Amino acid sequence: MKLGKLTNEQLREIVIDKLKVTRKEVMLGAGVGEDCAVLDFSDRLCVISTDPITGAVENAGSLAVHISANDVAAAGGEPFAMLVTMLIPPSATMEQLNAATDALCRQAELLKIDIVGGHTEITDTVNRIVFSTVVLGKAKRLVYSKNIRPGDKLIMTKQAGIEGALILCSDLSHKLKGVLTQEDATALECMKEDISILPEAKIAERCGASAMHDVTEGGILGASYELAEAAGLGLRLKIESIPVHPIARKVCAHLGLNPYRLISSGSLLIAQPGNPEALLKEMHQAGICAAVIGEFLEQGIVDAQGRPIAPPVQDELYNALH
Repeated sequence: MKLGKLTNEQLREIVIDKLKVTRKEVMLGAGVGEDCAVLDFSDRLCVISTDPITGAVENAGSLAVHISANDVAAAGGEPFAMLVTMLIPPSATMEQLNAATDALCRQAELLKIDIVGGHTEITDTVNRIVFSTVVLGKAKRLVYSKNIRPGDKLIMTKQAGIEGALILCSDLSHKLKGVLTQEDATALECMKEDISILPEAKIAERCGASAMHDVTEGGILGASYELAEAAGLGLRLKIESIPVHPIARKVCAHLGLNPYRLISSGSLLIAQPGNPEALLKEMHQAGICAAVIGEFLEQGIVDAQGRPIAPPVQDELYNALH
């Protein structure tokens, strides 16, 4: 099997088709394209998400916080608590452990998320430190794919390839010598602050977004496909309107990768009903780049010329790292 996420077909066959929801508290369970589970506690919705960090080494601690927190925010939730599992190889040093947990705790504090428990274990089943997080959030309404209607616009925040560029430039620095300038190195440090989508998710929820989806493995093309499929709708995607981070574009060109299928945490997809101008204006006022990149249809997931877009495939990150 290929590294990375299961294909949507594999996920359905191996996992989702075997699951049954029997509790009335479960408002939203597992599904392709759904970032979270949602539990109804009568007066408040509880939004829960979990994710491991397996594709990164250098920034694994901070990414572990962002990835699950982003999922919760994309469902309209406010993340407030986190459980962390930390699997440690026997070869790890105390210096490495302290650096990883320092980054984890620092990022959680910045996002006002309390780490309330978890598990630590030294095991020879891993060859580097692996984090897996569970984030809990609270929400007033459910923001998810079934709210999307034909005609809703698809809006993307920031630029494609932010997380992928950070991982590649850190973990494959030996392959990128002479490719990146000193200005690029400075920009990479600033890009670490762009991984969180919490600010734009709050704006989108306030502006009445139908649904949101954070862009992780599979990149912009994969995430757009997943969102349309989860909604049971089609999508016309204007690929030429998708902004790609300049460093991601440069790195992908050098390594022969497709930036549109590169892991892109830090970018949020928003399905917006009606005229999107109010949302775009609020994003602009908050200093967040946002662009309309598509429109939902009755059926067919296609590009602007009507050509079919392929389902999600193995993320380009794994093609580069392995």
